[in-house]
Amino acid sequence: MDTLLAGWTQSGDFLQDRWLSLLDIVGEDPWRLWVVGSTIVIFTVYWLYAGIFTLMDITNRPRFLRKYKIQPGQNEPVDLAKLWNAIKVVLVNLTVVNFLVCWVGYELIYRTENSGDIRVLPTFRRCLRDLAVFVVLEEIMFYYAHRLLHHKSVYKYVHKKHHEWTAPIAAITLYAHPVEHVVANLLPVATSIAILGTHVSLAYVIFALAIVNSMSDHTGYSFPWSAGSVRFHDYHHAKFNYNYGVLGLLDKLHGTYRTPAEQKGLASRIKSKPSKRKTK
Repeated sequence: MDTLLAGWTQSGDFLQDRWLSLLDIVGEDPWRLWVVGSTIVIFTVYWLYAGIFTLMDITNRPRFLRKYKIQPGQNEPVDLAKLWNAIKVVLVNLTVVNFLVCWVGYELIYRTENSGDIRVLPTFRRCLRDLAVFVVLEEIMFYYAHRLLHHKSVYKYVHKKHHEWTAPIAAITLYAHPVEHVVANLLPVATSIAILGTHVSLAYVIFALAIVNSMSDHTGYSFPWSAGSVRFHDYHHAKFNYNYGVLGLLDKLHGTYRTPAEQKGLASRIKSKPSKRKTK
């Protein structure tokens, strides 16, 4: 136990030293950290992860991974013209929209509520608490925001854009109308961080985890190590009106959940009877 506690303390000291070193380079201005820093972190993590799968989608290599495609025959290889059009939309969301929302969030909340003791990292216990509560808060807010975007009075004007890709790929995770990007992608995360009073360093970690999780759900692949949410969300893209949430808890509550067996059945039906889907 003493060894474990010593290791825990040493790792905390190491991270604290690295954080102070970073602040010595970029400065301690809360605006720069919350607005510019958040925009850069999100952009960097997104394209580092998307780049790997985009290369796979363009080249159809390595071939031994094709067997893990959830919807075989779809985007094999991806249409380059369609992909480029999507990337242009993603770039606007990752730069202009993200920067403006981060700025507004900073001015409204983060400047006064989340910017105390910038130089002092939160404790591990506080980090674990924030991460655990964040998962619950995001599930609730994302589910209802997503359901709202599927309402007939909103869908064709906003959310339909994202559903043009009935067989998603990683690069189009944030291919969405700016209104959808704000309401469904940014607000659940930003609001959760505001409620929790999360330190900016942990906010960076949350941004990275949220992006990787969302992009994993859009890769179009279900590897042996993949979480169940990958097929869960891919099924939503294929069938539209099911599996709105992140974890599936509220889908079960509201009757919009589809079982893993039904999700796996999608791939076999596509493989046996390939067809071109039209966007609703």
